[in-house]
Amino acid sequence: MNSKRPGIVKSTARAATGGVIVVAALLALMFFRGAGSGTGDADSPNVAPALVTTDPPSMAAEDPSEAETDVDGLTPNEQKALSSHVLSILIDGHDYLIGIPDGATMVYHPCDIERLVELAGHADGDSNGIRVRIVQRESARPSAEEKLKLALASAGVDVDALYQQSEFVP
Repeated sequence: MNSKRPGIVKSTARAATGGVIVVAALLALMFFRGAGSGTGDADSPNVAPALVTTDPPSMAAEDPSEAETDVDGLTPNEQKALSSHVLSILIDGHDYLIGIPDGATMVYHPCDIERLVELAGHADGDSNGIRVRIVQRESARPSAEEKLKLALASAGVDVDALYQQSEFVP
């Protein structure tokens, strides 16, 4: 009987050691997870995507010639969207919305993918070479994201010129 006692103590010690290792690994994962991706978020302007509208603006016309156009065939809203040299696109389900800065917030209006690709060609890019910033809602579909990226790539917007925010917007 005495010979079985050390076996119980050894198995208990092993279980405790294993538990400590698992807890330490979980703490390390939680600590390093918050470090970010290192993509230069600090360089981007502090424009919060807080206000989202779905009212059809003048730029959401079926034919761009129907909307009021100005320089280079761009509407005033499209010019404002490109004023920061980076085009912001929100993916919501299978829909795409263009981001228009409005003070400290970003207002999103519906836009079709063909027009987004055309506008991305007008984006000059920031100091890091980012021309298009993609944000998503939780309802964003991976197929819509992939379709947008393929359309941008076919229009000459390299994957290095895209920035995709990892957090979802409300």
